[in-house]
Amino acid sequence: MGSVVKLEPSANGAPPGAAGNGVASNGVNRNGAARDGAARDGAARNGAARDGAARDGAARNGAARDGAARNGVHPRATRIRRGRKRPSRTALVLGGGGFTGGVYEIGALRALDLLAVNSTVTDFDVYVGTSAGAFIAALCANGVTPEEMMQVATSEEPQPFRDIGLGDLLRLNLSELARKGIQLPLHLASLAAQVVRHPRQVSVLDVLFGLAQALPAGLYTGAGIESYLRKLLAEPGRTDDFRELRGGRELYITATDLDTCERVVLGAEGFADVPISTAVRASGALPMVYAPVKLDGRELVDGGITSTSNLDIAVEAGAKLVVVINPMVPYVNDFSAEVRTLRGRRPRRVSDMGFPQIGYQAFKLLGHRRLHELAAYWGERYPGVDIVLVEPEPTDELMFQTSIMDFASRIAIARHGFQSVAHHLAQEYDRYLEVAQRHGIEISGERLRTVVEHFDGAEPGQDAGAWRRILEGTNGGLRRASESPAAG
Repeated sequence: MGSVVKLEPSANGAPPGAAGNGVASNGVNRNGAARDGAARDGAARNGAARDGAARDGAARNGAARDGAARNGVHPRATRIRRGRKRPSRTALVLGGGGFTGGVYEIGALRALDLLAVNSTVTDFDVYVGTSAGAFIAALCANGVTPEEMMQVATSEEPQPFRDIGLGDLLRLNLSELARKGIQLPLHLASLAAQVVRHPRQVSVLDVLFGLAQALPAGLYTGAGIESYLRKLLAEPGRTDDFRELRGGRELYITATDLDTCERVVLGAEGFADVPISTAVRASGALPMVYAPVKLDGRELVDGGITSTSNLDIAVEAGAKLVVVINPMVPYVNDFSAEVRTLRGRRPRRVSDMGFPQIGYQAFKLLGHRRLHELAAYWGERYPGVDIVLVEPEPTDELMFQTSIMDFASRIAIARHGFQSVAHHLAQEYDRYLEVAQRHGIEISGERLRTVVEHFDGAEPGQDAGAWRRILEGTNGGLRRASESPAAG
């Protein structure tokens, strides 16, 4: 079941030890401009002091020079544009998680869209996207509704726009594969000579790493994703330009500089001229899977490396209500499942699930902890800011077992995101009604309960076709209901 939590300040009243997201904990001015040089207690945080510790909060101008510590944030990228002033600015922050995370976010947004009466998820003032979330954020900022995304993701007819194909998502890096292929014989000869010279000093791991050096920087290019999005955003009413988004909306997409380890915020001052489609490609360039994206003399990779969400950008932009969707949650084993062994049955452990799951667990654990520390810190620093976190439950085995690159499971994951988040929103409606009222947002519990009743009445193991019919049956009526006042 999906989990939505309003994060409260720390119980002890003290900020968490790490600000996270590559921003120094005291590095944000009240006017929304992050200070690049001020690292709390004189030590650079979350970007690691490199070649010597930063002293006295030394200011940085451009990339860190001459051994100065970097705080993980590109200086030009932190000057967030302030948009139109409203009593309560809102922000939608979408984290990473590969193909699986992206379609989970579509399902979760679909549930959230049914909750609101006088607004939708395409009406936020600020959008922040990281990795797969950058793709979804770019669509939302351009007015593409979750309902339209769900129609495409679940192959409903009629299709509001062309579906993205596996060939778009995974376009081979042929030029670098060819270049590395030519160099492979020489590389193998060098590796063999090393093994012969030092037979007892070279391990199997050394050989594997040596072979890996013959691989390209990324198996795929990401060019198909950029091309698909560029064409989609060229349609009437949409734009591929950060500066031309409708209604003064703001969109920020994060990437990581592979050489300097800095966070680069595309769409912010100094990077607003980068096409949105290019920014999305850079933000989703998962290292080793996708080749780095060359931009402005930099090589950019997945923005989730520095932070899985980058919610601090939304707070810096002046948002008072920040909705964060984070698909990346570590799995907490309840030991209810068992495995067979030669000696009988025993509780299943994460290590029994395979090599990829061990890696997922480690990566998700690190990112999830940083996100919660950061959210608690910002909740304390700005008590007037509400941060609502939407994420899978820690016992959600479907999200954990499904590979982040599993394109074939997207219908099941989209359904799961929609259903689990809708259930939780309906159950915890009173909590979120209080939050919504503080920000002048009208929500309807009745429409959510209607959706939940449809799902609860569905047959176990219902096929995708029947699932789509349930959605189609609720689409028109629920969307029309949003046009008139509805009581919770």
